[in-house]
Amino acid sequence: MTGQEHQARDKKNTANRFVFLLVALAVLLVGYPYFQDNQFGAFLGGLVSLALLISSAYAVRAQKWAVIVASGLALLTASASIMAFIKGIRGHPLVEASFFLFYAFSTIVIFLEVIKSTRITAETIYGVVCVYLLIGVTFGTLYDLIETLEPESFRINVPVEGDSKIGWRHLIFFSFMTLTSIGYGDITPATFQSQSLASIEGVIGVMYVAVLIARMVSIHSQTPQNLD
Repeated sequence: MTGQEHQARDKKNTANRFVFLLVALAVLLVGYPYFQDNQFGAFLGGLVSLALLISSAYAVRAQKWAVIVASGLALLTASASIMAFIKGIRGHPLVEASFFLFYAFSTIVIFLEVIKSTRITAETIYGVVCVYLLIGVTFGTLYDLIETLEPESFRINVPVEGDSKIGWRHLIFFSFMTLTSIGYGDITPATFQSQSLASIEGVIGVMYVAVLIARMVSIHSQTPQNLD
């Protein structure tokens, strides 16, 4: 097999990896308000989570070692989630920790891939957006884990739909408000640990955009320009 054939095969195997993940993330962000604290809500959330696990593992398939690690973490996460669902347990630390590890690993692997890209393509843009959304989901899952291990780490100042109990849906919203530096103030971290994590996410949100812009300018400046 020639070098060109190898490149064509690799390009085919890695095509649309980030598109599927982006769609799954979009469904999560649009649908999470409907993942209510009942059996149907848990089932619906489980389906979307399963789609995220599969699409994330598919997104890192360009590197064999990453696929192996991602598949192992996905299997652990799915197993823990199914056991918790069967037992009717909501907010189990093992489930939240496994989701956090999986999302964090996927985020780092995809970020390293897109930041090392030497060409700006549509697939690269999709990957860049996926990383940004994954950062929000990863921190939201981490906040949920912290709240489970140490209740009242976060405080709801303005109850949403009459619910004053903090949950995953609240913390996903808080995560993206922190990541985008909007910060409505309706949910606030109430411990030093949660405040520290929120500060880290806020810094990452700003630095990610800055690093991304610098990288794109660098790639553009190194690309030969056609002179008329």
